[in-house]
Amino acid sequence: MADQSPRKIVVLGAGVAGIRVALDLHRRISPHLARIVLIDEKDYHQYLHRIHEVCNVDYGEKDIIVPIPRLIRGRRIEFIKSVVENVDPNRRVVETADGEESFDVLVIALGSHVAYFGIEGLEENCLTLNSFEAAKEIRAKIESLFEEPASGRPPRIVIGGGGFTGVELAGELTDWIPTLCKRRGMEPPEHLVTVVEAMPSILPWWNPELVKRAQEVLRRRGVDLVLDEPVLKVSEGSMELRSGREMEHDLLIWTGGVRGDPACGVDFEVRGGRILIDEFCRAQGFEDIYVAGDIACAVDEETGRPVRPTAHVSMEQAKVVAHNIGASLEGGEMEEYVYRRVGEIVTLGRTNAVGELFGLNFTGSVAKLVKRLVHLWYVFSIGGFGLLLGV
Repeated sequence: MADQSPRKIVVLGAGVAGIRVALDLHRRISPHLARIVLIDEKDYHQYLHRIHEVCNVDYGEKDIIVPIPRLIRGRRIEFIKSVVENVDPNRRVVETADGEESFDVLVIALGSHVAYFGIEGLEENCLTLNSFEAAKEIRAKIESLFEEPASGRPPRIVIGGGGFTGVELAGELTDWIPTLCKRRGMEPPEHLVTVVEAMPSILPWWNPELVKRAQEVLRRRGVDLVLDEPVLKVSEGSMELRSGREMEHDLLIWTGGVRGDPACGVDFEVRGGRILIDEFCRAQGFEDIYVAGDIACAVDEETGRPVRPTAHVSMEQAKVVAHNIGASLEGGEMEEYVYRRVGEIVTLGRTNAVGELFGLNFTGSVAKLVKRLVHLWYVFSIGGFGLLLGV
């Protein structure tokens, strides 16, 4: 008689993609068919699209993170808090800091890590904004710089990278830095923060009209935009740009790019450090290993470039992965993942934003409101009214 024991589905990562896959599998698959195991090094889910808000006048921790036990309460999801060190697809095990976990079906949703692009001295002389803990570290560092400002002047804060993360962080700092200056009895400087971007504009390859608007807003708010200037070398307190310009700083925050998780080793086909996926969101060449979120590399057929990792892309891939795992276990037609560009909204501080959704452009307070509504929808989608109402 065939083995009727449940298949063990292991989901790596409790970010946007991982948590949605786990929750969708719980809803879709009967208990006798599958056992769901979720592994993450943190015991909370992060609203990564909001972590830049930590670097503003005030913020609520509950608005940035939510405990994983709360999200999976009452659901058939086993949670293991551990660091994933390696994935061995041939032995069908995940190696963690606390031992090995075997799997029948694996979902890799480990997110992304900071890419330093081999720039000399960069990793050793910067902070990064890629997690809630990192955001708190940046906040603490900025507060300490204002407690003992050098030469009685406000500290020089530089953001390396003018993509979505760097731009949103700059917007938050334009709210917060004047408050810090006031507390110290100092006049805010003309340039509150500097953004250095290698491309000719911030937000490369985005809507040109909205990019122009964002640049105008940021400059008006006190952001110095240094464009078309790749960083060549970084040392303590200074950086060298391609033009030969030397730029001094008291704090460098790097937001210049991401790569895949090194735990995936050399067993998968990768592009730009991300695992290439087939049309069903499986790792190329593997039947029972699925990949979703920032670590997944899908190619946009229109441009030929890898699809840029966003929360919406993560959610769409998670939906396809959960469906296809269900189809493989229960019988059914597999669904193909097709990239559909929906748009993005970029915040520029507490009261301003620019963005587009479904072909419609939004600016100012309207864009900010739309961003808030999108967040509330996301919270409801993973936790229902209970999480939305904070109960």
